Amino acid sequence: MKVALYPRVSSVEQAEGYSIGEQIERLTKYCEAMGWEIYKIYTDPGYSGGNLDRPGLQKMLKDIRAGKVGKVVVYKLDRLSRSQKDTMMLIEDEFLSNGVDFVSISENFDTTTPYGRAMIGLLAVFAQLERENIKERTMIGKEARAKDGKWHGGSTVPVGYDYNQATDELTINEYEAMQVNELYDLYIAGTPLRTIERVFMDKGYRHKYGPWDPNTMRRVMRNKTNIGYIRHRSKWYKGDHMPIVAVEKYKHALRLLNDRAEKFRQACIKPGAQTTYLGGLLYCKHCGGKYAKQAGRKWKNNTPPIYYTCYSRSKKVPAMVKDPSCRNKNWRMEELNAIVFEEIRKLAMDPDAISSAREENLKTTDTPDKIAIIENEIAKLDVQISRFMDLYGAGGFTVEQVSSKVDPLNAQRKALENEMEALTAATSELSDEEAKELVQSFDDVLARGDFDEIRLVIDTLISRIELDEDKVQIFWNFY
Repeated sequence: MKVALYPRVSSVEQAEGYSIGEQIERLTKYCEAMGWEIYKIYTDPGYSGGNLDRPGLQKMLKDIRAGKVGKVVVYKLDRLSRSQKDTMMLIEDEFLSNGVDFVSISENFDTTTPYGRAMIGLLAVFAQLERENIKERTMIGKEARAKDGKWHGGSTVPVGYDYNQATDELTINEYEAMQVNELYDLYIAGTPLRTIERVFMDKGYRHKYGPWDPNTMRRVMRNKTNIGYIRHRSKWYKGDHMPIVAVEKYKHALRLLNDRAEKFRQACIKPGAQTTYLGGLLYCKHCGGKYAKQAGRKWKNNTPPIYYTCYSRSKKVPAMVKDPSCRNKNWRMEELNAIVFEEIRKLAMDPDAISSAREENLKTTDTPDKIAIIENEIAKLDVQISRFMDLYGAGGFTVEQVSSKVDPLNAQRKALENEMEALTAATSELSDEEAKELVQSFDDVLARGDFDEIRLVIDTLISRIELDEDKVQIFWNFY
């Protein structure tokens, strides 16, 4: 019988003795003792057990369905999943239905016996309970830090500050703080953000995440961390760090930002341009065409239902037809609206959901791969340039000879930097903080019932929605 080994570890668990290497060693010895042949080891380092979107797990499931695996062995049940629903779905619908046994060596049971299957159900309940407890403790800890004036931690340190791990505090980054104050001053003086962007570019200004762009400027100017506050979820607490901007300057800039945003909204929203909440955002996964509103058939005296229908299927606008044979599903407008609204609410209920959605979006684009490739090429060019400079220093080349070699390399490096900056700028349309503010206010916006306001929030959060029969995939603007 061919056995699949599945070790997994998340970044938190890495420090708790569940390393991938240790799991593989123990699983291998167990199989050798049982006389089982190992077919393949499927690893998922750094992936959470809270969902099934893990590359190693998906590859294993593919091989299971193809009949290549007869048994799955894990070190511990929660390595498979920390969700009771997902655990039982994997065991019942994927493993057992394909004739594959499941064994956990730590709990010492397997699915070849009814008792083993019953025990898995019980342990799956406790695995999910522990996950919920961890999540709750994490949230309580973050809230307690915010109340104490401490920054919540993480990789996205606010522009204008550095995080000192030794003292556990935000410290002022003098160079960035200077740029932030200049940004406020120019904006209050009436300078457009695009002009400020050019001014900063000419001065060579950069922050820790790259060059300045209008979206970053808006996000930075709205951040109350600049005046000494710490945010947790939707609340602000007095921080123990030094402010970098005067309160009056911050309030003045915020008023201007809000006033100009409202003027922009009024200028951009044209009554009648869209008459549905999702119009213009819906795309057919089958043919690539757009979806549009279409009334259904009237039955007796009832009001006809309204559908979102692919142009290729409805054929009501010939120029919009991509594939005349497309038969992708028609969606009742109320049903699809409700699905999308619920996804927005999920983001509001779970503070980590926006970061997770950002990760999902990144998986659908090759931008991170392109950035990594460009960074690698820049590193190679730096090595070449350094070698030529070393040869010059050793007297191996004249200045003219070095220049003839180094200048083209520098030009190539500059071009790569420009391309990487463009890619990086394209991934910062909407920050996590801005997205959280919008999703947490969404129910209030719905309650007010202003169509233009609801539509504006949806347009800000969502770039497109792809429909593939019953599958709805949302592409968010934060990526």
